[in-house]
Amino acid sequence: MSGAFEKLDGAKARKFIDRLNRSWAGSPFDAERTVVHARTLPFANDWMLAEAGDATAMPEKRCVVLDNGQDCVPIEFNADFIPAFAAANSVSLDRDTAADYLRFWFEYARAGADRFQLVEAVDDMPWREEPTPQARKSLAKSVTPLTLIDAGNGLFIFKACVLFRDALFDCTVSVSAQGKVDVISRTLIAEGLTVADLLTGF
Repeated sequence: MSGAFEKLDGAKARKFIDRLNRSWAGSPFDAERTVVHARTLPFANDWMLAEAGDATAMPEKRCVVLDNGQDCVPIEFNADFIPAFAAANSVSLDRDTAADYLRFWFEYARAGADRFQLVEAVDDMPWREEPTPQARKSLAKSVTPLTLIDAGNGLFIFKACVLFRDALFDCTVSVSAQGKVDVISRTLIAEGLTVADLLTGF
């Protein structure tokens, strides 16, 4: 995704944590112990993506939210949340923002073992065991960055490489101007890959 995360400090961080605590269902975040990183969202005017963490809590307390300086919306890690957010905030994607939105969707739309992970390079894969040089070279020929292949009538069509569990797929994905995502087709590239489980890390 475009745009790097930056640390929020001082009054800016404290005001954000106040907004976060008003919308957060769990125990409040302590402004003195919570570290906040945020980045802008090119496809959603005035909104930023923020990650807050308190490493002193046991277990470590973390959350990911969308924030516009007035409203703070904790992300729900399911396939419906992001398109619903896009619709509620009149997000209108174009050729310049659709790819960033789709990367965002892959990163946050699903959680746990059933998460689809966008892979734009072999090194993006969560290897549990490094592949042999020959296997890596073979995969590198198949793995391609997210690529816009068609646009028109309010739809953006992308080619994408997607990892699901231990299988890698070549997918065709459509994104509407309003943020609805559909996987149109998928072709298996490789399976039985020695990748870590995205839920457990093993």
